[in-house]
Amino acid sequence: MTDRFYPTELTCFCLVESQGQLLIMQKNDSEFAPSMTFPGGHVEPDEALTAAATRELAEECGLTVTTWRLASVVNFKRGDGRKELIFVFAGTLPAPKNTQHRAGTKDEGQTRWVPIADFASLALNGVVRAVYDAYRSGQVKELFFN
Repeated sequence: MTDRFYPTELTCFCLVESQGQLLIMQKNDSEFAPSMTFPGGHVEPDEALTAAATRELAEECGLTVTTWRLASVVNFKRGDGRKELIFVFAGTLPAPKNTQHRAGTKDEGQTRWVPIADFASLALNGVVRAVYDAYRSGQVKELFFN
């Protein structure tokens, strides 16, 4: 029998929609580069998953969404052999707002609002594309990449 406990990285993506647009990010330090991705990041050891989404969105974009719904979970094995789980949360804002990273936090990249109709034409890697496709389908599901 193998050990059931192994290193797992917990992260989150924030899918924020407003008036037919989605917030997208060109991260400086993402394993998904050069693909566009979604704001988000690591879940701290003492933090609820939705609290991490709220914190990451505030740090990276200066925006506040407090009501999240689980949109999907990405489950994959990283290049270093560890497992990563990305909890994808969706939220809405009444109007698209200008974004900027919070002072005192690391600037992780540029964000912008993209009309949903234009989103499919963006250069996205397979994981980010699968997250977007699952979100647009309205299905809450596991996206498994081995």
